[in-house]
Amino acid sequence: MRDKSSRYSRYFTYIKPITKLPIIKTYGSTIFTLVIMVIFIIYAIKPTVETILVLQKKLANSTQVLEKVNQKAENLSKGKQNYDNLDPNIKIRISSAIPDTAELKSVIQTLEQTAKKYEASISALQIQPLTIAAKEEDKVSNLAEISFIFNVEGEYAKLISILQDLKSSGRLISIDNLSLSKLSEGGGLVMSLSGKAYYLK
Repeated sequence: MRDKSSRYSRYFTYIKPITKLPIIKTYGSTIFTLVIMVIFIIYAIKPTVETILVLQKKLANSTQVLEKVNQKAENLSKGKQNYDNLDPNIKIRISSAIPDTAELKSVIQTLEQTAKKYEASISALQIQPLTIAAKEEDKVSNLAEISFIFNVEGEYAKLISILQDLKSSGRLISIDNLSLSKLSEGGGLVMSLSGKAYYLK
C-alpha cells in the first residue's frame, strides 16, 4: 500500500511543477479544450469522409455504367438505322433465315430436300422437344434454338455436298457435331449430325 502511495506521490512531484508553469496556468484550459475539440472533430469527420469516399466511388461506377448503357443504346439505334436502310430483298432473306416463329416445317423441308437433291436416303430425323410460347407484342425478341439430329446415307462426295448446301441454305442452320461411319453393307457411308436452326421468340 505504501509502495503505491509513494509511486503516486513521486508522479505528483513530477507533474506538479509542470502545472505551475506560467504558460500552463495561462493557456492550459485553452490547450486542453483545443485538444479535446480536435479529437472529437477527427472522430466526427472520419465517418463522414469515409461515406463521401464510398459515394464518390459509387458515383464513378454509376457514371461508367451509364456511359456503357448510352453507348449500347447508340449502337442499337445505328443498327436499326442500318437495318432500315437495307435492300428489301436482303431483309426477306434475313427474315427467312431467322423467322419470327419456329416454323418447324421449313427446317424439316430444308433437310429433306437437301438429301433428296443429292439422292441420299434419310435414316433418321429427330427434332428435340421444343416449348413454343405465344409471342407477346412490344417485347424485344430473343434468339431461340431448334435442336435436331439428322442421319443420312450416301456416297462421300454427295454427303459433303449436303453439308455445303446446309451451310448456305435459306434457313440458318449450324452444325454442332458430325460423324461418318461405313455402312455394314455396300460401299456407302452414314453421316450423323446434330445441329440447330434458329428463330426469334
